[in-house]
Amino acid sequence: MMRASLFTILVMFMAMPALSMIRTLPFPDLVKTSEVIVIATVAAQEVLPGEKIAKTTTSLTVEKVLKGEIKAEESLQFTTPGTKERPVRDRPVFPGQGERVLLFLVKNDEGAWRLQNGMQGLWPLEAGSDKTLGMGFNYSIEKIQEELAKK
Repeated sequence: MMRASLFTILVMFMAMPALSMIRTLPFPDLVKTSEVIVIATVAAQEVLPGEKIAKTTTSLTVEKVLKGEIKAEESLQFTTPGTKERPVRDRPVFPGQGERVLLFLVKNDEGAWRLQNGMQGLWPLEAGSDKTLGMGFNYSIEKIQEELAKK
């Protein structure tokens, strides 16, 4: 009886990290299910104080459209919980003004753009290059274009 109890406790502790992980979409599904994929530049950011957690409103300008019906030069705006200095765990954090990002977007119920699968839909780009960072560090813009060409 003691062994069975210890075994059950061990299994529970081993499973706990798996339960707390972000459930990511496989790369082909991320590309396929995103309505829009764009490269954008952070135009401005404003921190909005909150009772418990501050929020950050980030305005972006679309630089290049890889997929979808959105125009280059269109502006996008997202409000996310937390700030760069005090991020909220498992929530997207946009880089600072002037930095570039790759965004995977879908429309929400109200018709506004939202990040596909939360923080998985935001890939910062390395300054001065098109190297993808964040959850996209193993991929590239070229891999996205290859995946889009598979249709």
